[in-house]
Amino acid sequence: MPDDDSTSRILDLPPEITAQIFIHCLPLDLDPPSLLTAPLLLGQICTQWRTIAWQTPALWTALKVDSARIPITLVEGWLGRAGTLPLSLAIAVSLWQGEEWECAGVIAVFKRYSSTWRKVALEIPWEAFESLAAESPLDLPLLESLAIWTEDLDELDGAPPLRAFRDAHALRKLSVVANLNPNALEFPWTQLTSFECHNSGGMDYRDFLTILQHTPNLVECDAAIYGDSERPLPDVPPLTSLTSLALEMSDVEAMGLFSHITLPALQIFDLSRVLFSGRKLVERLRPFLSNPDCRLRELVIRIDGDRPEEADFIQLLEAQPSLEKLDLCEGYLGLIIALCRRLCDGSAFLPRLSCLCASPAIYPVSEITEVFPVMLDALDDALHARSMFSPDCFVKIRKCVISDWSGVRTDDLDTIVERFRPRQRELVALGIDLVVGDE
Repeated sequence: MPDDDSTSRILDLPPEITAQIFIHCLPLDLDPPSLLTAPLLLGQICTQWRTIAWQTPALWTALKVDSARIPITLVEGWLGRAGTLPLSLAIAVSLWQGEEWECAGVIAVFKRYSSTWRKVALEIPWEAFESLAAESPLDLPLLESLAIWTEDLDELDGAPPLRAFRDAHALRKLSVVANLNPNALEFPWTQLTSFECHNSGGMDYRDFLTILQHTPNLVECDAAIYGDSERPLPDVPPLTSLTSLALEMSDVEAMGLFSHITLPALQIFDLSRVLFSGRKLVERLRPFLSNPDCRLRELVIRIDGDRPEEADFIQLLEAQPSLEKLDLCEGYLGLIIALCRRLCDGSAFLPRLSCLCASPAIYPVSEITEVFPVMLDALDDALHARSMFSPDCFVKIRKCVISDWSGVRTDDLDTIVERFRPRQRELVALGIDLVVGDE
């Protein structure tokens, strides 16, 4: 370090001030240790800075280990310097690229500090996870968030459940990337407020209902499910705290779960990853959304494959007058036209809608010149009308995004969009954040 006045002034700072500056140098993301970033970088500048850095526990509370090249001694020293402060830890062993390495030593070090775990992510082979989780319950008084990515957890039918996380009484968020058997792991289910489960095939929706039975305090849930269950389906008591639900479904049978759940607090409903017929989706959704206890603020819905009747889709939306944001994924142009025409007819249709997004599917190619301009006209009319209606009756649509369209695309499409730009600018002048196409 150069010996000049500015350097001297920096070294004259009280150690506690220097320590606070060091804390602001930490990476924003949870990254593996590097000599090029704090805190290890700080220890290379001078003896004084090294002493301060090594004696500042807050610099050592986050660690990710993703390679055998990270020595165990570094992991031990790192966590030892954190003292009793809550830890954010991650271990990531590639499960799919043939790069597995023996991580038992790292896990053993992590376990010694389990009493200070706050946020932990485990991406490890099944054998390593089983050796960790099969032991007596760990001491986990501070653990709030746990993410598990391993091979299938549904192969434990009949085996004693894994108990390591049973006593994590502060646990609120659980994320699992594996086929999950809810009886395979003992979790403090009742206190969870956030649950996420994804894998390549999805979870049997009976198992999903079983989890919902045991998680009465859920606020948000995101899961991939399928409907191949031949076992009796449990009814779930009303989930009075669940406000956000996102589902990935590959077959219509999974929609059967809506006959067994009641979600009176649901506000955000994401069906953007539904991979079956849009007609069947609308048909099966209608009884659920028609329940007067269901009052959504945001709906994201993917309309793909077999197209629903436009009147049926409009009827579905009529049941949700509280809707403030609608995101229509891969909806066909006729559906968007019908929606826009209802928005400007003066009827009490979606009176609180303030955000409209759509990513239309354009097919066949004739739709580009014959239907796409009609859609833009209908959109223009709807946005103008909602700007002019009485604010006592209708909320103004302040954000509208029509982009990311799929299907066919030709130069004619780009030309039509460019011709719409002057009308777009008029709408923007009315205070509408309008995006059309790639801008």
